[in-house]
Amino acid sequence: MKNATYHLLRLQWKIFDGIRWGQKHLVPDWVIKHIGYVLLVPGVILVGFLVLGMLNIFWYSVLTYSPEQFIIHKFTLDNYIQFFKNPLHLKVFWRTFSISVLVTVFAVVFGFPYAYIVVRTRSNVLQKLLLVGLFLPFFTGEIVRAYGWLIILGKHGLVNVLLNLFGIANLNLIYNEFAVMVGLSQIMLPFAVLMLAPAITNINQDMELAAENLGANKFKTLCHIVLPLSAPGLVAASIVVFTLSMTEYAVPALLGGRLVNFSANTIYDTMFHVGDYPFGSALSVILVVGVSALVFCIFKGISRKTLSLH
Repeated sequence: MKNATYHLLRLQWKIFDGIRWGQKHLVPDWVIKHIGYVLLVPGVILVGFLVLGMLNIFWYSVLTYSPEQFIIHKFTLDNYIQFFKNPLHLKVFWRTFSISVLVTVFAVVFGFPYAYIVVRTRSNVLQKLLLVGLFLPFFTGEIVRAYGWLIILGKHGLVNVLLNLFGIANLNLIYNEFAVMVGLSQIMLPFAVLMLAPAITNINQDMELAAENLGANKFKTLCHIVLPLSAPGLVAASIVVFTLSMTEYAVPALLGGRLVNFSANTIYDTMFHVGDYPFGSALSVILVVGVSALVFCIFKGISRKTLSLH
């Protein structure tokens, strides 16, 4: 046993020495000196492509659409004016916004206790089960999970079967806003938990114990200690869930049955079914600018101290 451990340690040190030799002879000194900037290069390139894509979309949004000529290179703001004049498009945008807000609230409210138990539980078995439950949905695609909700909420699905056992008639649970909210909440819940868990982990548990020793019950400790110190995670979870929900396409298309379109569905239909690229581009710009402006206002309205994990 000792010999095996000795040989394993020798192998590890040889690998480490090989890495150090490669670093010394193969990697230039200027790379080591500016390693932080070097690591930024892939991210900058990716963001650069995204910016170029958005600039291209903005360029299309100020062009003129013609059914005969497809796109006329003539500057116009009619695409943006059409959006604000058409009640249908305003209704779709408002639906997207309102459902996204509700999904954000549900995901954060249900995700917080889940994350708290994952971080604070003393049972390794429970913690592992909760972690498996958290990461398991990522092994199945979003469309597969949406179809799963179609089966559960369908006319002859599990929910209606259980209701029938109590003498309740079948309820229309799919192809409406309720189905979209349920599907999105389930899909966004893991993202909320992943954002909340680090913030809760960073809270010194001695502060909770001190509050309880001074006479505070669990609820007061939660309200006055845990929640305020979890503010960075709450803000991050809310922004991530809200942004993902606002740009969602698959869940509204499947669970909404084309009756509960989101902005992304309208953009897709406008571009690829109607062929009106300029107006579809204008809708895309409005969506991106609207979400970005809201997130910017949130950051401006919250102090840096609140956003800090330290």
